[in-house]
Amino acid sequence: MSRPNGISWGDSAIDLVLPKPKAPTVLLVDQDRMEFQGSLLRMVANELSEYRPVHWIDGGMAFDPSPLLTLLRIRGCDNHKALSKFHICRGFTAHQTASIIQRLANEANSKDSPNRMREGRIIVISEIPRMFMDTQLKKPEGRSLLKSTLQRCRDISKDSKSLVILTSSRNSSPPLSKEMRNILRQFSDDTLRVSEIRLKKYNRGLVRKRLHLSSVNRKMIWAQLPLGQTSLLEYRHIQASRLDCLFEPAATSSSFQPKGDSMEVAARTASGV
Repeated sequence: MSRPNGISWGDSAIDLVLPKPKAPTVLLVDQDRMEFQGSLLRMVANELSEYRPVHWIDGGMAFDPSPLLTLLRIRGCDNHKALSKFHICRGFTAHQTASIIQRLANEANSKDSPNRMREGRIIVISEIPRMFMDTQLKKPEGRSLLKSTLQRCRDISKDSKSLVILTSSRNSSPPLSKEMRNILRQFSDDTLRVSEIRLKKYNRGLVRKRLHLSSVNRKMIWAQLPLGQTSLLEYRHIQASRLDCLFEPAATSSSFQPKGDSMEVAARTASGV
């Protein structure tokens, strides 16, 4: 089954500036908190509206799927049919999260993998390092378990020919350690860094962020639209229809009698004058 390499970022402004992520790839979204969540939901909605399966593993126990209903309605698809393609699960502990990802890796590597693996293009694992920072785990154990889980993510991407998106928040509580951030980058093919702009001139209007895609070392200033709103860029490929005139229009016969005079004659005739 052939698949297009480029997958939309879920935002037309980003698609114009940054190369679209490709499959199979492991992409790390390294954000301050959860600034890129809206675009991820749009990416998912794009896939579901075309009835492609999407997997989402919630590693931070903070995922709310309800905004997808609005995004799917905007796209004019059958909500029930689209959402039946959405496979979501949540890991409540580090070992449970690792087990879920291992099971997904086994499905992707199966000779007769299920349709939800063969036909899907996107797998999102949100806030993946959070569970492995659990204070009940010793730090060496947490790091070791995270590394083996990230390797499974790479296997899933390769075997299912999918884009695996890992998200990580730097400034959540407790803050993500530098060592954990380095481990995430080590097992990722590319990193999209989302950071806050602190300049005063950007304090009004839409909140703006700086995006930096590591693979091409390209940056852009990004103003995220609220969920449910669209940009004129969404319609940039739609061109107005053009009518070609194949025949000359018939000549309009002119009257030698001025229009005012003809109206006066008609009025006198109607009144019997």
